[in-house]
Amino acid sequence: MENENINNQGPVIDNNPSAPSGNAKIFAILSYIGILWLLGLLIEPEKNDPYVKNHVNNGIILCIAGVICAIIPFLGWLCSIVVLVFAIMGIVNAAQDKMYTIPLIGDKIQIIK
Repeated sequence: MENENINNQGPVIDNNPSAPSGNAKIFAILSYIGILWLLGLLIEPEKNDPYVKNHVNNGIILCIAGVICAIIPFLGWLCSIVVLVFAIMGIVNAAQDKMYTIPLIGDKIQIIK
């Protein structure tokens, strides 16, 4: 006797028109990895997507914060851990198709509008 699928449900289709395209999601995730935020900033048509702009803005802020952390001699390691945690939170939210704002400073700093 063959194993039959009891649920017999077809493929799940997401009809959410606000969900980002595959490339937008990839660029949003890459924006949290070092200087790769440049990809989402420069490549058409994703550079005009508000979802990508949100994550690229966060990536730029975290990149600048990472450079500042490298300059600070004693507390730089603590600052670097905070930047890493915020980057991981951003990657997780980008992978789940969510807009994300960096806690504490994300509302106050908008580099890309």
